[in-house]
Amino acid sequence: MKFTKLLASAVMVVSLTACEDVFEDGSLQPDGSKPALTIRNPTNNQKLSKSSGLRVKLTASDKDKVKELQVRVRAVGGDADHINFTTLPDKKILEFDTLLNASDLPQGDYTLWIQATDFRTNVSTGEVLFSVK
Repeated sequence: MKFTKLLASAVMVVSLTACEDVFEDGSLQPDGSKPALTIRNPTNNQKLSKSSGLRVKLTASDKDKVKELQVRVRAVGGDADHINFTTLPDKKILEFDTLLNASDLPQGDYTLWIQATDFRTNVSTGEVLFSVK
């Protein structure tokens, strides 16, 4: 029993030391390889009705996995987000497809802003303009 505990302790020390080495040598620092981000929907200058909702469809991919995806909707010229949420996908290839409620969006022009961040903190952003009628 003592041998098992000793072996488990040794494995933990080696594991934690290995993790420390990864962080100390900077291997998780930004490497300039930003996530690839393709927004498929809405299309630029698309007009949608409140009742149809806002379908957001995109692909984000990265060799170090997509750690965080942030989605914002803001009126053009506005300073407050009407929609703002973040998801933590932890995937190399993220296929994101959701329908957002647009009934609270006043008629007008909006910007859909997407930001994808990988595990090395490299960031890609994309924007699409759309209108609510």
